[in-house]
Amino acid sequence: MVIVTSHAVETAAPLRRQQRRSRFLFLLTIPICFSILSLLKQAPLDDSPDSAVIVPEKKDDAEHSESDSESCLRPRSNNRDAVVKSPLKLPIINLGMPKMGSTSLHSYFDCGGYKSVHWRCGERYCSECIREAVQAGLPPFSKCNITDIDSYAQIDRGPENLVQVNYLNEIVGGVPNATFILTFRNMTKWYMSMNNWQSIHSSEINMRQRFERANITGLPRGVGRNVSEFSHFYCEYVKRVREEVAKYPGRHELIEIDIEDPTVGWQMEEAFGTSHTCWGKKNTAKHNDTVISVEELQRRD
Repeated sequence: MVIVTSHAVETAAPLRRQQRRSRFLFLLTIPICFSILSLLKQAPLDDSPDSAVIVPEKKDDAEHSESDSESCLRPRSNNRDAVVKSPLKLPIINLGMPKMGSTSLHSYFDCGGYKSVHWRCGERYCSECIREAVQAGLPPFSKCNITDIDSYAQIDRGPENLVQVNYLNEIVGGVPNATFILTFRNMTKWYMSMNNWQSIHSSEINMRQRFERANITGLPRGVGRNVSEFSHFYCEYVKRVREEVAKYPGRHELIEIDIEDPTVGWQMEEAFGTSHTCWGKKNTAKHNDTVISVEELQRRD
């Protein structure tokens, strides 16, 4: 038999009331917690440095391919690898294509007091003496019979003698020090420029057709009938140039410019020190300013 004293009953009553109160408060906090969690899920993340870092979604292969393709058809914004820009090394050698600003480059450097040549190296074509030297296993400019040249604004002699493409490795690796220039422009405008340019020595075919027939490294004979094929050719060439020049850190620099950029004169002044007023487009025509779709160009061919 259990005897419950009055003192025990008085002690147990407040305890039971406290337990009931605790259970009530616990049940009351459950919906409040769910409401707070719901609000946190909907709230935007803080932009402050202490906020959580969001890992961007991985792009699919198609997006990566498109990005890579676009980057090789535009100049890189950071042209020079050096943190502290030292004076550029001479000579300056243009690795760009015909109808991509070689005359403007030549005029710019000539205006700035550089000793510049443009497709003719003394009494010879630059492309001929470069090809002879490379094929003989000699430094690329050793047979050109000219000295103290600061700027080679154009070293090819048209699609049939595109030495900067066919002998890129030998030219970049064969000069002890150099600053190479790679020019860019809108691909449709480049295509139209070549379609509308005919040599006085060959009025039957235009330069675009000469590219198609020349059998150039990266552009086999019969390829080059539309903007798409020329864009692919130039994209792959740009990748080759960047990769080749990067093999010689400390020896070479690579400057990339868009000749149609309104600020190109200032970019040249920053890179080479010659006033931007020396820059001006040369050898251009009004019919080159209209951008035509790839489909229309293909139809015209």
